[in-house]
Amino acid sequence: MRKSVIISEKEYELVTNAYTPIAYKSEFGKDFFQDLFGMISNQNIMQMAENGNNEVDINMLANFDMTFFNRLFWVFTKSGNPHIKPYEQFFMEMEEFPLQDIAPILMEMINDTMTSKKTR
Repeated sequence: MRKSVIISEKEYELVTNAYTPIAYKSEFGKDFFQDLFGMISNQNIMQMAENGNNEVDINMLANFDMTFFNRLFWVFTKSGNPHIKPYEQFFMEMEEFPLQDIAPILMEMINDTMTSKKTR
């Protein structure tokens, strides 16, 4: 799946493909699907992200990794362009990261990733 996102007048192409979990493991030393399932288990926040709702009860954040969406955004960008800047430098150069706008797109891409495809 491919999606384009504009943040601070810069376009980012987000891609999910077979390289995505490899890039995630290589950069973060963690299994993509384990992290994903760990976050999905926190249903309240994931549902809010899907709906673009930014009214968060602070108690819901106790077990939530706030950099999860940053990691997803970066790895989806890297899946489309393996030559992007390293994770920290990539985000240091961004003026903003509007999570309320980006999270629903990331969730759509996750859902697409988790949907099995019929092979011929």
